[in-house]
Amino acid sequence: MVLFYKKEVYPELNKSDFKEHILPLNDFIEELSEPFSEFILEDSDLIEKEELYPYHNACRIIAEGVWRHTWDTKLNKYTLNPSEFKKATCEFYSQVAFSYLIRSFAKDIKLFKLSNDSNTDYDIYTKYLIENKFQDFSQTYNVVWGRCLKLLINRAKSIVKTIELINQNRNEIERIFDIPNSHKIVSINTSGDTHNNGSSVSVVNFEKELKLIYKPRPISGEVGYSKLIEKLNCLVSSKFSSLKVLDLGGFGFTSYIEKNEMNKNMKEAGRIAALMYFLNSSDMHYSNIYWTNNGPIPIDLETLFHPKRIADSNLENFNNAYYKIEKSVYGTGILPIHLTKKSSDVSVDVGFTGVRDENSNSPFKTFNIEDGFTSNIKVVWQKQIEIDNSLYNDENYEKFIYSNCKDLIEGFTEIYMIILNNKNYFINCVLETFDNSKLRYIHNMTYRYEQILRILTDSEPSKNIDLAHMLLSRIGILSMTSNKNIVSSECTQLWNGDIPYFSISFDQKAVESENKFVTWLPKSPKEEFMIKMNSISLEDLNRQIEIIKLAFVAKLADPHRDEQILESEINEDVYIDKKTIEHSISYFMNSLTERIMNDRYNHLPKTWIGPVSQYGKGWTPGVLGYDLYSGRTGPFLALLLSGKQLKNQKVIDVAYEFFDKVTKIFEEKTYDLRNLLMSGIGAFSGMSGIIWSLYTAGKITENSKWKNTALKVFDLIDEEIKKEEKGDFFDMISGSSGAIIMRYKIQEDYSLSENFIKEKVKEAYNIINNKKNLSSGLAHGISQIMYFFAIIYKKQKLVYIRRIIEDIHKIIKSNFTNVQNLIEIYRSEDKNNISSSWCNGLSGLLVSYYEGYKAGIFSKDEVIDIIKQIEIIPLSVVPILCHGSLGVYDSLKYVSKDFEKETRYLLMKLEKTTCSPAYIVNYFKEGRGRYTLSPGLMTGKTGALLHLCKLLDGEIDVSPLTFEV
Repeated sequence: MVLFYKKEVYPELNKSDFKEHILPLNDFIEELSEPFSEFILEDSDLIEKEELYPYHNACRIIAEGVWRHTWDTKLNKYTLNPSEFKKATCEFYSQVAFSYLIRSFAKDIKLFKLSNDSNTDYDIYTKYLIENKFQDFSQTYNVVWGRCLKLLINRAKSIVKTIELINQNRNEIERIFDIPNSHKIVSINTSGDTHNNGSSVSVVNFEKELKLIYKPRPISGEVGYSKLIEKLNCLVSSKFSSLKVLDLGGFGFTSYIEKNEMNKNMKEAGRIAALMYFLNSSDMHYSNIYWTNNGPIPIDLETLFHPKRIADSNLENFNNAYYKIEKSVYGTGILPIHLTKKSSDVSVDVGFTGVRDENSNSPFKTFNIEDGFTSNIKVVWQKQIEIDNSLYNDENYEKFIYSNCKDLIEGFTEIYMIILNNKNYFINCVLETFDNSKLRYIHNMTYRYEQILRILTDSEPSKNIDLAHMLLSRIGILSMTSNKNIVSSECTQLWNGDIPYFSISFDQKAVESENKFVTWLPKSPKEEFMIKMNSISLEDLNRQIEIIKLAFVAKLADPHRDEQILESEINEDVYIDKKTIEHSISYFMNSLTERIMNDRYNHLPKTWIGPVSQYGKGWTPGVLGYDLYSGRTGPFLALLLSGKQLKNQKVIDVAYEFFDKVTKIFEEKTYDLRNLLMSGIGAFSGMSGIIWSLYTAGKITENSKWKNTALKVFDLIDEEIKKEEKGDFFDMISGSSGAIIMRYKIQEDYSLSENFIKEKVKEAYNIINNKKNLSSGLAHGISQIMYFFAIIYKKQKLVYIRRIIEDIHKIIKSNFTNVQNLIEIYRSEDKNNISSSWCNGLSGLLVSYYEGYKAGIFSKDEVIDIIKQIEIIPLSVVPILCHGSLGVYDSLKYVSKDFEKETRYLLMKLEKTTCSPAYIVNYFKEGRGRYTLSPGLMTGKTGALLHLCKLLDGEIDVSPLTFEV
C-alpha cells in the first residue's frame, strides 16, 4: 500500500477522514511511479564556467542534455542567432532544474564532506556530480530526478512545437499582426505556469522588437470576446478594446500589448467589471487584465463563463450564498481582493483595481539560499519584509478609495443598465459568438497547486516515493466533496510538474483533461449564463453595488467619529412615538430579510453576504459565519425579537427556522467538533456566541428545548474553554473569558473551580505587571479582567478575586487617569486618547465598574464618576454597538437600573440625537462605509434593529454588551 495515515503528513485529518477521502486514491497514485529513463547525459566542458547561482554548472549540464535530446537543428534557420537562442533557452532550462533539485543538492552535499573547507567541498561535490553524470545522485533522489527531467523535456518539446506552429502560420501571422515573414525569432519566453505536459503561454520575440503571444490552448474566449465587443460597441459611448487574435483550433496567437499603469481609469474598470460580471468571468485579476493606452484590456479570457465548483453531492443548494458571491462582480477578480494569512502579518491585493504599494507583501513564501557555494548551504524560507498591515486610517487615502469606488460604480452602472435594457440582444450576441467555445474550468486556486509542487521538491520526498505519493495525495484534502476523477487527474498533472488544467465547452457539461473525459458539471456554462441573465434587475444591480463598496472599503479603518452634542441639538419636547419606532424597526427588518440566502446545504441555517474579517487585517465580501460579532447568529436573534414585537409571523418563522436548525445540528451531532472549534470559543468569535444566542432565543420564546440544548453544548466545549491558550484569555472578543462570563450569566449552577480561578488570577497579574501597551478598555484591556473577576466574585467570594479587582482599579486611577480626571485608553500623551465607546472607552469601563459595584467591591461614587466623565466628553456619532453611540446608550441603560437619576440626562440626550430612530435610519440609508453594508450585530444593521426593539419595549434586557438575556 502506497498511502497510509500519518499525522505529520495529514495534520488536518483524523483516521476516518483519511480513510474516506484519501485512501480511495491509493491504487491510482501507485501507478504514478515509473521513473523517467530515456535521457542520457554526455561529457561537457561547462564545468569551468562562472556560476551565477549555486549549482549553475550542474544545472547547465542538464539543460545541455535536454537541448540535445529535443532540439531539431532544422529549426535554426527560423531563429535570428541560433547560438544566442540556444544560450537563452538553456539558461531557462537550467533555472527550472535548479528550482527542482536545489534542496536535494543541499542535502546530498553534506554527505560528501571531504575537507575542512566548505568552499573546497562545494567544488569537489559539483565536479563529482558532473563527472559522474549524476548517476549516483539520480539513483538516490530518483523521484525528483525523474519528475524534473520529464518536465524539462516536456517544456523543451513545447518550445520546439511553438516554433513549428509559427512557421506553419507565418502568412496569417503577417496578415493579422503585421509581423513580416522575413522577421526571425530572437527568443521565446515561457516562464509562466505549465499545463498539459509542459505547455505554457509564451512571448515570442522577433526582430525589430516585435512580439507575439502564443497560447497552446483553444483561444475561443479571446475570439468570442473580440466578436462580442464589436457587436456591443454600437450601444456604448466609450468603446471596448480587445486583442487581435488568430484562432487555429487547439491553439492560437494573440497580439502583445504594453502596459500603461499611468492610464488608470476607474470608470472604465467599472464598465469592464460589468461586462465580466454578465459573462460569469473568473480569475480576472491584475495579471490577466492590463491598463493600456486604449483602456483596460483582458489578455487572458479562458475563464469566461466559469461554472460552479464541482461537488460530488446532490445535497448542495445550487443557488446558495457561496455561489452568489462566486458569481458576483467580486468573483470576477476585478475588484480589490486582499489575500492574507492568519499566521503571518502579510497581505497583497490581487484584484485588478486593487492597491499594491509598499504595504503589499505576498502571503506566499519563497526560498532563499544561504552559503550557497559551500557545503554549509541552507535552503530557507525567505524572511518577508516587515510591513504595516494595519487598516488605513488616513483621510487622503480614504478620499482616494471612495473616489475610485464612486467612479467604478458609475461605469458598472452604465453598462449594467445598457445590457438590462438590451437584454435579449445581448443574450443573442453571446450565444452566437461563444457557440461551441472551448473554455477552462479551475477547480482549485493556482497557489494551492504550487504549494504541492514545491513541497514535492523537498529532499525527503525527492528520494522516498511513498512520502512523495502521500504529499501528492494532500490535494484530495482540497476536494473532499468533489468527484474523485477530478482529484485523480489533478494528481497526474501535478506529478508531471504541471498546474492542473481542465477544459469545458460553452454548451456542454463534460469536463475534460488532455482530451479525456473526467467528470460532469451540474450545469453547462451556457445554462449558468442564462440563469445569470434571468436574474438581472435593478435589485440585483443594487446588490452588486453593495458588494463593490464592500470590496473597496475592506482595508479602511473602522470609523470612530466622536463629537460634542450641543444643547441646541436636543429638543426635549420631541416625543418619539411608538409608530415611528415601529416604522424604523420595519425598515431594518425588511432590509435583513430581503437579503437572506441559503447556505451550501439544506440542513445548515440560512445566512447573508457581508463583510467578513480577514484575521483582523481587513474585511472582504463573503458569506457570514456563525460568530456573534458580525456573523449570521445576531441577525436572526434580532429578527426573532422584532418579528414578535410587530407580530410578523413570516419573520418569526424565518428566525425559528434558524434556531431549530442549530438545535437539530447539536442534538443529532451532525457536526465535526474539530471544525466547530477551529472557529474559536470566544464570546464574539466562536461557538460561545451561538450558544448564548440559542439560550436567549429560548428564553424569549419560552422554548425549553433551545435553552437545554444550549447548556448541553456549553458542557461539550467546557474543556476547550479552559485549555491553555496561545491567544489572550482576557480578550472579550476572542478569548475564553467572555465565554465564561456568558455561561455565568445564563447558568445559575455553573462555577469555576478555585484552582482554575487561582491560575487566572496569576495570569492576570502577569499581564498587568508585565504586558506592554496595556489599554484600559473592556474588549481588549484591563477592565475586561476586572469585569471577568467581578462576575465570578458575585458567586464566589474569594479574597484573591477581590484583591485583583482592587489592584486593577488602582492601576486605572494611577496610570490611565489624566489631570482632567478622565480615564484614557492608553498610557499616552495623545490628545485623542479618550473614547466614549463600549469596546475600548468609558462605556465599557462603566459596565465593568458597575459589575464591581453589584459585587459589593466598588462604591456608588466610583460608578457615578465614570458617568460624569461620559457627560463631558465628545460622544460617538456612529450608531453601532461596538464602538458607537448605540453601545454608549446600551451601557448607560444597563447601569440605569441602579443609577436612574445619574443616567437620565445622558440617555435622553442620546435618544433625541444619535440614538434616535430617524438618525439611525438616515445613517444606514446613506450607504457610506462598511457599517451601513453589514448585516452584523456589533457593527451593522442588526445592532440598530436590536436597539430599536429595546427602545420600543423597555422591558427587553437582551444585550450582547452585557450578556443579559
